[in-house]
Amino acid sequence: MNLARFLRFAGLLLPLAVLAAAPEPRPNIVFILVDDLGTDWLGCYGSSHLTPNVDRLAATGVRFETAWTSPICTPTRVMMLTGQYPGRTGWTEHYDVPRWGGAGLIPETFSTWPQQLRRAGYATAIAGKWQINDLRPEPDILARHGFQRHCMWPGVEEGNAPSARRYWSAYLQTDGKRKIHRDEYGPDVTQRFALEFIRENKSGPFLLYYPMIAVHAPNEPTPLNSATPPKGEAALYAGSVTYLDQQVGQLLDELDRLGLTQNTAVIFAGDNGSSTGGTHARRAVPAGKGRTLERGVHVPLIVRLPGVDGGRATSALADFSDIFPTMLDLAGLPHVAGDGHSWVPLLRDAPGHVVRPWIYAQRDTSRTVRNQRFKLDSEGGFFEIAVDPDQKHPVAPTRDPATATAHRALAAALAAVPAQAATPPFPGYSADRMRKFVEPVKP
Repeated sequence: MNLARFLRFAGLLLPLAVLAAAPEPRPNIVFILVDDLGTDWLGCYGSSHLTPNVDRLAATGVRFETAWTSPICTPTRVMMLTGQYPGRTGWTEHYDVPRWGGAGLIPETFSTWPQQLRRAGYATAIAGKWQINDLRPEPDILARHGFQRHCMWPGVEEGNAPSARRYWSAYLQTDGKRKIHRDEYGPDVTQRFALEFIRENKSGPFLLYYPMIAVHAPNEPTPLNSATPPKGEAALYAGSVTYLDQQVGQLLDELDRLGLTQNTAVIFAGDNGSSTGGTHARRAVPAGKGRTLERGVHVPLIVRLPGVDGGRATSALADFSDIFPTMLDLAGLPHVAGDGHSWVPLLRDAPGHVVRPWIYAQRDTSRTVRNQRFKLDSEGGFFEIAVDPDQKHPVAPTRDPATATAHRALAAALAAVPAQAATPPFPGYSADRMRKFVEPVKP
């Protein structure tokens, strides 16, 4: 080959070499977290309630069949944000910081993945509900947690009666400014903010953390059914599920319209079991919120990642401590110590990816761990959960060699996770006091 031909050939290869060496673009991330929604209200999980837009996401993403959280709100959210189990942070029971006081989640003590993504150059926003800090004495607390912008229902605040409103005439704080949105539906305001943030940052990368206001009680008529309001809390709850499904559809449509679908990771989940009983395969399912029973800790989890084939379910175990390393993995950031495992290698079927042997949940002193087949509670209950999801038939650990082996492994896993941090994070913290404030769960 003469010199001229060699140079022409090398010139063709050089761009290919540069492309091969270029890092993958960091995806945008949209994380939708629904308040008090279990699997028993989503069609893609076998509910008779229609949720066509969440089902559409499942048809293009990967649906986890067994994902766990804490069975109550704030412990779930702290575990999810920090990647650490409740006993390590002290958030073992529900605690409304705006209502009961205390510093809440201190970002300088417990790093969060929004912090990490913001430092890595992501545009970041949060829309919906926070509740684990009081926004009044610390106006910069959301920024310290990593969010550049916010549109929040701050939670029920002591001494501020309007803050109790989250649906119609909602009391919301947007980028530091507070307002009663007269005759507006709170989820519409946060939805508008979320869509605007996506449009403004379409050049990416961006993170939208969307812990929705819905579908936590007290539910009210939505814009879809306000002309003929449904009667009863269960009917109102069902209407809220229908409305949030419509909002999920609007977000997916906007990503499509902007040409962002192929470079945006979308994660959809619930924060604990349903507060109003639903259905699975036409079978009535009692409410699970607040209980470490399977239906209290088992939540929907759908993950759609760029470059990952969707329309399938995975039997791999997952819990909310996994969200921290998953977010860092998506952003191309190094992992930090924690309890979770990233789902990215699993979903991409990368060589050597970690398959979780067990998952964990906790509320107060009630702790529980399971593998694919069995579930062990800290109170001693041992169940073959794969065939007894309602936990009605305890199993003797000595039933057979496989049962004994599983019991020993789960007992060791339970013993490896601390039940409570040395110093719980709130002044005057008392699990008995907290239980008095947590609303009763409806059957």
